[in-house]
Amino acid sequence: MTNSTTLPPLSSAQTAVSFIDWLTQARPRAVLLDLDGTLVDTVADFDVALNQMLQQQQLPAITQAEIRQIVGKGSVHLIQSILAVKLSQAGLESGPEAVQQRFSAAWDAYLQTYLRINGQYATVYPGVTQGLQTLHDAGVRLAVVTNKPLALAQPLLKVKQLDALVEFLYGGDSFDRKKPDPYPLLQACERLQVPPEHTLMIGDSSNDAAAARAAGCGIALLRYGYNHGEPIDAVPAHGHFDSIIPIAEAVQSSLLSV
Repeated sequence: MTNSTTLPPLSSAQTAVSFIDWLTQARPRAVLLDLDGTLVDTVADFDVALNQMLQQQQLPAITQAEIRQIVGKGSVHLIQSILAVKLSQAGLESGPEAVQQRFSAAWDAYLQTYLRINGQYATVYPGVTQGLQTLHDAGVRLAVVTNKPLALAQPLLKVKQLDALVEFLYGGDSFDRKKPDPYPLLQACERLQVPPEHTLMIGDSSNDAAAARAAGCGIALLRYGYNHGEPIDAVPAHGHFDSIIPIAEAVQSSLLSV
């Protein structure tokens, strides 16, 4: 599978036309949603949990800017990456073996804090609730597909009162494979009984785009998310947006015009 970030970028005008063209052909009956960086800004939660873990590990603190560059590939990758960076900053051995030696204790500390504060500092992005309600009212089937572990993702969705608008959530540990692998998206499509070609993936990263492309879904990317610290407009998609609202309204219009 070709990595989406290696493909030539599309201009805003091209992606706007591309999105309308895709909607006209696909008339999507289902929308799959990423969680962190798409529905909810969780960096502040990560900040608290990660720095508590680093303090216990007697390692340097991490900034929210650093977190934004790393988050998005699952919690195991997040902890391993941060341990490697902070061990190096502390002048300690930071290779895979050194990281593995610390991982279990670091993971337990991180999870304990995160479960306690989950959602307390996170905020739902502007327009998300309205956008999901628009899709829900239009009869569009909604599901969340995230790389976040289920134990963290499900309570977050509930505490932010978004769970009533989606049918189910698949986490990073729901299957053996996670995004950018298309498998979780394909499983979601099968459960929703909507073919991938009639399904739109809304996310904020190259992982979301790569998974959607490989699955055969439409791709709409949001500019306000994380994308590992890289500009999201450089990632090819059917459309790039500043809010979920215009995406939802366009999907709604495509269904009304049938």
